[in-house]
Amino acid sequence: MAGPAPADGWQIRVQDATGPVTGTTPSGSYTTIGVRSGGLATSGTTARRWRRGAQELHHIIDPHTGLPAQTRWRTVTVAAATCADANAASTAALVKGAGAERWLSRLRLPARLVAHDGTVVVTDGWPTETTP
Repeated sequence: MAGPAPADGWQIRVQDATGPVTGTTPSGSYTTIGVRSGGLATSGTTARRWRRGAQELHHIIDPHTGLPAQTRWRTVTVAAATCADANAASTAALVKGAGAERWLSRLRLPARLVAHDGTVVVTDGWPTETTP
């Protein structure tokens, strides 16, 4: 995004399943939010997946184990002062797993976390959702 934001903010569709972004209704959980400033990033385990033998792997690595993170979240979206900060926080929240929402709240970072079962949790300050 660049330049002055429209009156209702830049309209961003936040979804937790990859796919086309125009002309279709995404599968899975999604919302549209208005962003007026700062950065927004989503990290997730639903894309960039592969199989090695019988094991399904993804690209978010737990630094303690060196293996794909075992996390309760399939996606985490964070709003922050910059996109780099939002990306770092969303990826760290995935690795953190349980307690990520408390950690993001303590940092005062608005976030939307989607569990593997589709449950959506938002932290204080999450941008106002508009009707998709």
